[in-house]
Amino acid sequence: MILLTFLIAGCGRPAADDRTIVYNCAASTADIASLQRDARELKARTGIDLKLNPFSGEEKLYAMIAAGQAPDVFYTNGAVRDRLAAEGRVLDLRPLAEHDPFFARLRPEVRTAAPSLDGGIYSVSNWTLTCGVYYNRAAFAAAGLPPPRPDWTWDEFVAAARRLTVPGREAGRPQQYGVFIPAHFVEVLEQMNHAPIPRDALFLQLPPESQEVYAAYLGLIHDGLMPDIRRVQAMGMQASQMLQSGRVAMLVEAVPHAGLIETLTIDWGVAPMPRFGTKEPRYFRSASGGLSISAATRRPADAWRTLTWLVGEAATYQPNPVLADVDFAGAWEAKYPRLRGTGFREVWNLSEQHAGGDPRFFVRFASWSMAPVMSRLQPWLDRLWAGDATLDQVVAAVPEINAGVRQDLERLAKSSGLKPAWKAALERALAAAPKP
Repeated sequence: MILLTFLIAGCGRPAADDRTIVYNCAASTADIASLQRDARELKARTGIDLKLNPFSGEEKLYAMIAAGQAPDVFYTNGAVRDRLAAEGRVLDLRPLAEHDPFFARLRPEVRTAAPSLDGGIYSVSNWTLTCGVYYNRAAFAAAGLPPPRPDWTWDEFVAAARRLTVPGREAGRPQQYGVFIPAHFVEVLEQMNHAPIPRDALFLQLPPESQEVYAAYLGLIHDGLMPDIRRVQAMGMQASQMLQSGRVAMLVEAVPHAGLIETLTIDWGVAPMPRFGTKEPRYFRSASGGLSISAATRRPADAWRTLTWLVGEAATYQPNPVLADVDFAGAWEAKYPRLRGTGFREVWNLSEQHAGGDPRFFVRFASWSMAPVMSRLQPWLDRLWAGDATLDQVVAAVPEINAGVRQDLERLAKSSGLKPAWKAALERALAAAPKP
């Protein structure tokens, strides 16, 4: 914390400097130090003075914007981006991007995902990823298990987790759990089970395929193969620490994951997500979220140059998978030789061959629906994973959730704060949607 304080001392906008661009960076000591080093070269080459403002959450961003202190460049997910675009808070990047060769360097799916509902481009993706199952090779060997096959199934995955679970002295508290899947990756399992996941939906749906996944996820907890969320909190560990320390033998996490790659000292590998039965895989691929520019920026051209520098040149973000002219797997193996032979390249290539898209909540729900849906759904999910609610109760709550969402959206449609194109789109969507 002391080091971080020194690194960010003076972050923020100076009183007067026309070439100053403020960037809401990740609150990572390593990233800040790397960006500060690179920023000196950026200034010498372009005259742009990059100032770092460590990101501290969406509410802080909204507060900064409302106070007229918006950073010039900042991260937005799809819902935040569109909300700010509908309010005229972020810049339409089309005039800056359309004649810049940088935009053509972006992968086709990144360019396809860039336009918002009104055709504007309000962010440029700064990263893309998939996910996989990181596993402890020594734990597999001790259990007499071969490494996971690239096309393994959910049943094989569960069988491995059962073999890898080592009983502890206290009943119901294994010395080593077979697996841990953070709750936000349940959405990825829904995708692998071919749940219909629409984009920009107004209302919540929990189809049978999603319910099957919820039941399977709960089964891992109930069978003692995975610690429940409360147990993880009691351990006081990050998920990566549980894998490193031997508390779990398998962990579902992002691929790539620089933090895991740089800190794991165990002998590990990574396998693709397991398939459900004979269903073709639909691997998680993210092309949502990215960097936006404030509509209040004083120097749009400098802000755009900073954005493209962050995505395409800043060392901490290279090699960057959003760039089409980069051999990403090979470049990461060159940067981290430890990746060779771990399965990293195979997982990455499979996710490109069978890209299932992004199933996360801020993609499946329209920007104006995500907060109304999640503020009602998330408490139910928290209770479900904790064993305080049943799956049937969650499913039964869907009509009530959607009724509340409609009330919120109808109030929003009457607001004068939305730009006309967005207001009209919301009104059309509400008129077309069946009432609960």
